[in-house]
Amino acid sequence: MTDSQLIEQIRENNDLAFRALINKYKNLVYNTAFRLVRNSEDAEDIFQDVFLEIYKSCDAVRFDEDLTVWIYKIAYNKSISFLRRKNPAKASNNNNDIANNELKLIEKNHPAKQLEQKENITTLYRFIDQLPENQRKVLLLHKFEGLSQKEICEKLDMSEHSVESLIYRARKNLKQKLNAYFKLNS
Repeated sequence: MTDSQLIEQIRENNDLAFRALINKYKNLVYNTAFRLVRNSEDAEDIFQDVFLEIYKSCDAVRFDEDLTVWIYKIAYNKSISFLRRKNPAKASNNNNDIANNELKLIEKNHPAKQLEQKENITTLYRFIDQLPENQRKVLLLHKFEGLSQKEICEKLDMSEHSVESLIYRARKNLKQKLNAYFKLNS
């Protein structure tokens, strides 16, 4: 079933179509929220808010726009709004500040080993966020959303060569950043 068919059926209050939409986009929504808030419980709350918003506003979907992009924007905006509500004084678009605040909370609640793992994940996300937009987008779709290169080509209307090249450069840039970071901090 295509995205436009799903939306049409959701508009007609078809619960099975809405469940199919959730199943199709659950990874995108959860991973986007988790990447920003870096807390699984908060990401789950945002996940629910995002799909509630999608259900309420599916009449606003235009069929000439990419549903994935529309859903991603909702997930991103809900995550940023959550962060601003949670701590308005410290909320910013700077993911480094967000990551540092989250690490401080983790230090109080978890053993050192889990903190070290969280720091590594936070560092990885920080470096992913520093990649050029096209590289970041393609890498996230490939590695975090599990899309094949062919699916990414269709989604982003790019040639296979472009997608392959962007994935290669994203990995190379990320590897260089991580190597430099771990050499400096070891």
